[in-house]
Amino acid sequence: MGKERWTALFLIMFTATLATAAGLLYSTGSADLTTQDRQPIAFSHQVHAGELNISCLYCHRYASTSPTAAVPTVSLCMSCHRSMNTAHPEVQKLVRYWQRKEPIPWVRLQRLPDFVYFTHEMHVKGRMQCADCHGRVEQMHGTPRAPTYEMGWCLTCHRQREASDDCWTCHK
Repeated sequence: MGKERWTALFLIMFTATLATAAGLLYSTGSADLTTQDRQPIAFSHQVHAGELNISCLYCHRYASTSPTAAVPTVSLCMSCHRSMNTAHPEVQKLVRYWQRKEPIPWVRLQRLPDFVYFTHEMHVKGRMQCADCHGRVEQMHGTPRAPTYEMGWCLTCHRQREASDDCWTCHK
């Protein structure tokens, strides 16, 4: 291989490496780094789930009926905040989204690989509590992530609860 080809190959590999690194640092999809966990509105689970004792399923209402838990819509948030004091800066952000008729661009914190089949519905109907995976959210200011989604963690949980550990349960 000539010098020009080695140089071209090196430049391609170098550029691909830089592009990958940039993608990891500036991803707009699923947050992979805790520094990416900043939401457009600083939502406190400690206030809502803790002090106000709002059920997880009130805001994440699709968790019991679909694969995804879903994040609350602006209209759902405003169903309570419409009649509350809006002087708090974070509530003012919510009101501005409402006035502009724009959805809140929540940052997705977790994304499972395409080959993994997971449904919140199945786990909620199996009488699992949100805290089993997400921890004590009522004590957290921010938005919680599950501790891990590694297969061993899931298998351990399935075996402890005597749920199926057949590979095809989760890998469709």
